[in-house]
Amino acid sequence: MRSDWLQSWLADMIKRKHSAAQITLSHHNIYIVPSRQGAFFLCMVILNFILGSNYQNNLILGVAYIMLLILVLALIYGYLNLHGLTIQVLDIKNNFASKPVEVLIKLSAPHDCFSLDIASQEYDFSASNNNYQQGATVASLFLHPEQRGRYQLGRIKLSSRYPFGLVRVWTYLNVDRTFCIYPAPLTCQLTFSTQEATESQGQYLHQSTQSHENFDGLERFRPGISKSRISWRHFAKNQQLLVKQYSGDSYYSQHTFDYAAHDGNKEIRLSKLCYQILEADKQGDVFALRLSNAVQLGVDRGDKHREMCLEALSDF
Repeated sequence: MRSDWLQSWLADMIKRKHSAAQITLSHHNIYIVPSRQGAFFLCMVILNFILGSNYQNNLILGVAYIMLLILVLALIYGYLNLHGLTIQVLDIKNNFASKPVEVLIKLSAPHDCFSLDIASQEYDFSASNNNYQQGATVASLFLHPEQRGRYQLGRIKLSSRYPFGLVRVWTYLNVDRTFCIYPAPLTCQLTFSTQEATESQGQYLHQSTQSHENFDGLERFRPGISKSRISWRHFAKNQQLLVKQYSGDSYYSQHTFDYAAHDGNKEIRLSKLCYQILEADKQGDVFALRLSNAVQLGVDRGDKHREMCLEALSDF
């Protein structure tokens, strides 16, 4: 009972002191203790002091004093190594199931920082141990949550064993941000019925194919147009974003992706919907998503609409 109370008190204290968009490290939020090697080193200091006192051997006493001085200097330099460092989470890049999520962390150091470990206390992660030079640097932390869903970033821990590995210095960054793990795409038929609509008249025509065979010229890029249609050759020459226009571009495919239209368990259905959304977005088509009567996204296209649909799959 006492242990639970202590852990709860420590968690509340850390959350209160370290919950911010960014923090600058000082004596208020840096923690430092001797490491396991440092504790053994301290035991040797005490043993040498006892031996030197019992045998009145000034040489052994001198060694004990020098070892104690080294340990004190390690505490001071370990603290100064992180003091003044500013930490900020810039972005969290959503990803698909079984793929790592990249967390971008900005480190602004007034001096060089050595042997800095960045870790997550909530998820499996790829170890990161680096030296960072004076100035602003962006570091990456890769998290490995396996299951689809929306997650809290949780607590990030920064620690160092500089110098000599005799001390352990650490701090936390607790940012109230979330990220999504999308279902892994599962190849399936793009759509069960294709409708074509003219942008000018808004009429829907039942057709099964879309004419994109005859090149009809170039036009300026507009948000929502698939990036696969960008003419990169013209961009390399003129630094202008132009998209290829085809004779069939007065028509565009409209899809309605329905959860109930697929078979299989929940995860298989969501994976198939994820594949359909990605394929429709790649082709520049407009599409709607229906997961249930309460969860529906209207017809649209573009990067923002794609992300909204993928996040809806994660939350469903």
